[in-house]
Amino acid sequence: MTGQLVNQRGGAGRWIFIIIIIAAAFFGYQYFKKTPRYALIQFKKAILFSSAETAQKYADFDSVVRSLPESVTMGQPDETVKKRLIYEIDSPHEKSYFAKVKGWSVIRCPVAVTADQTSATAQPTPDTSVTLQRLENEQWIIVAIETP
Repeated sequence: MTGQLVNQRGGAGRWIFIIIIIAAAFFGYQYFKKTPRYALIQFKKAILFSSAETAQKYADFDSVVRSLPESVTMGQPDETVKKRLIYEIDSPHEKSYFAKVKGWSVIRCPVAVTADQTSATAQPTPDTSVTLQRLENEQWIIVAIETP
């Protein structure tokens, strides 16, 4: 019975340290979810795992379709192009327009946020520019993908 109630030195300090680490990780993740980089990561993940639902959460396809070059839209109406892009994301085969997204360096790419914190521009590859906008709920969404 004498060995059961032994008070270890630093026991309370160790628990306080663990609680601080857990709180910092939790609040750090909550902050990270409100950054443009998180939206880029989630969009790339949606393309890799063929999840159109997640892609639509992190990209405004109406705006993205309007920013596409004529070589991609082929003169089709915006709604038709939007449906085609969403279908391509959901299908397990190779994505024609989004094939380059698999090679995006979303962790290390430069992200420039405007001074008023409402829009941002990222360059996941040297020849690709992605424009993002901030919503009222502080989530970032992709509004334009510019490729050559």
